[in-house]
Amino acid sequence: MKPTIAVHFQYGSATHTGWFRTINEDRSLLRVGQTVKGFPYAAAALADGMGGSEDGAQASELAIRRLKEWLDAKAPALLSAGDSLARLEREAEAWFFAVHRELVETGQGSGGRLGTTLTFLLLIDGVYFIAHVGDCRIYRLSPAGRCKRLTRDHTWVSAQVRRGRMSVRRARSHPKRNVLLHSLGMGERPDVYIRSGYYAPGTLFLLSSDGFHDRFLPRSIAALLRTANGKGSDLQETCDLMLTKALQRKSDDNISVVLLKPMTGRKDAKERLRLHFGLWLRRLYRCGRKLLSSLSSG
Repeated sequence: MKPTIAVHFQYGSATHTGWFRTINEDRSLLRVGQTVKGFPYAAAALADGMGGSEDGAQASELAIRRLKEWLDAKAPALLSAGDSLARLEREAEAWFFAVHRELVETGQGSGGRLGTTLTFLLLIDGVYFIAHVGDCRIYRLSPAGRCKRLTRDHTWVSAQVRRGRMSVRRARSHPKRNVLLHSLGMGERPDVYIRSGYYAPGTLFLLSSDGFHDRFLPRSIAALLRTANGKGSDLQETCDLMLTKALQRKSDDNISVVLLKPMTGRKDAKERLRLHFGLWLRRLYRCGRKLLSSLSSG
């Protein structure tokens, strides 16, 4: 009898400087591991350095390096705890703030400024967790073919669209479309976007930098992901194809894509309902805390 090996995750990644850049400031991470209790998990991240120079590459490199260290030190034990999701939210937010401070201090020490975006995705046993600052994105394609963007761009134009002051069409070509309101290492302490939810086996997640998704309409990204999720598709080949398509559209920024697909992790209906209720309670709590903070500061 041939031995069988359980495949818990499929993945792929690709990156390119783009047509008009000589330095690639994007950095990515892909990690598949196990908790101390033996449950498989996967982590993926994208960091897009700011500044168009080696300083941007230094910032994104530092953020990804610190994330690797944090995962090595914390993830196996943290994800085995009974209240792992609540603790993960607290520790991830504190970790983002710590990296922000380190980038600020490192930049001040060298007489410059180091800034980067960072988008982090973690998958474990039917639950996804997102911590995000900047304008990289995460898309989710369900096994039924429904595509949804899970992150919110921290850009000036996106804020205008949310307030009803600008159309999505105008935002795509606005001169300030790349102006960030929140990042790591630049400005005040960033507003970390934290979300969590559940997934079914066969769900496909895409992480992309703006050099990729700025070249495609949402329906085009959904179509690419549906092709990637086809039977027998190879996610590394798909990443290479997506990068090629972005280059064909003359992307003028660094291009990075990461695909991650969990093959296991189904929850039964009762467990999904309990998880869904708990996730929404935590989301309402975060929104209420932010509202009280803004009222007290105003």
